[in-house]
Amino acid sequence: MNHIKFVVAGALALLGVLVIGGYFADPAPKATDQESAAAGGTLRIGVDGTEPAFYKVDGVTKGFDYEMALGVAEGMGAKPEFVVMDFSDLFTALEAGEIDMIGAQVTETAERKQDFDFTAPYFVTYLSFLTPEGSNIKSRDDVNGKNIAVVEGTIHERYLDEQYENVNVIKAKDEDTAVKAIQDGKADAFFYDAPYTTPIIARWQDRFPLKEAIVYPADDAPIGFVMQKGDKRKATIDGVLEEMILDGKWLKIKKEYFKEYPLSEVFKDKGA
Repeated sequence: MNHIKFVVAGALALLGVLVIGGYFADPAPKATDQESAAAGGTLRIGVDGTEPAFYKVDGVTKGFDYEMALGVAEGMGAKPEFVVMDFSDLFTALEAGEIDMIGAQVTETAERKQDFDFTAPYFVTYLSFLTPEGSNIKSRDDVNGKNIAVVEGTIHERYLDEQYENVNVIKAKDEDTAVKAIQDGKADAFFYDAPYTTPIIARWQDRFPLKEAIVYPADDAPIGFVMQKGDKRKATIDGVLEEMILDGKWLKIKKEYFKEYPLSEVFKDKGA
């Protein structure tokens, strides 16, 4: 599972920070200026049921995307309805009108924007390098010249090529195969999305202890709610998201789920 989300590498272009900032460049509509279609209606939110986006603990629903979607629905005056499905089915369901928006840590890309609308960003992608205990990889400079495992078919391979020098990419079919490459001495680290490394570390704790050696925000990889092209509710949702950021609600949710992650410049610019 991936949360730059298993996008085929090579065809995607990440948007720049200036583009992200442009979402909030003009005065956004207030939540009180709701589209008539949203007021009092139901907002059906497609989720993929994974931690830390949408999950349950002792029967209680939790998750960063869950909390953000609740805030959006409340600001719109709409009733939230969460529809859990496989990530691969979310876009098809959105196209078919079975859901109104996707809230599943989806990274905005130029390719996806051809077919869908993205709201203003409510997060950015955080990237990390998993290493064994005792690894000499401690900073991003240490990655250069190393063998780095990635899950094949994700955007991570291209990101390594763009951001680092002389990195030898080791392609793995899934998360555990990537970790096995480190265990077998074929790779020095596993490059993945930071929010999804905790279960990997837990799964391998007794067999091959790992640590998250590096975590950093990719400010040019915004995450937003995904909607059908031309959905008029997008403007209202953008306004609600801006209010959540400016009044501190967003930061409170971020600290609950990602307290240890450094704050992205994208949100510092908004006063968070």
